Amino acid sequence: MKRQEENSVCELCLREPEKFTVHHLVPRSQGGKFGPKAKLCPTCHRQLHALFSEATLAKELRSLDQIRANPEMTGYLSWARKQKGPTNFRVRRSNNRR
Repeated sequence: MKRQEENSVCELCLREPEKFTVHHLVPRSQGGKFGPKAKLCPTCHRQLHALFSEATLAKELRSLDQIRANPEMTGYLSWARKQKGPTNFRVRRSNNRR
């Protein structure tokens, strides 16, 4: 039963979204089409791509542990986990996207 519960949460914010998106840990444009994937809520997925370019994701953030440890994502994840209700939040592109 626990296995099913693990499958029903976003792998980053650990919330239960209505639907999931698939995030390629190495972006497809950077050669990760058949590589490892993560199941994320749409908001975490948008936030990740709003903060980081695909080149940065491919070079520096190739695993969920690296993403969770990143200071820019840590603040967002801390905030997102405290939110009640739906997991769909507004996301804006970062001015200092790298």
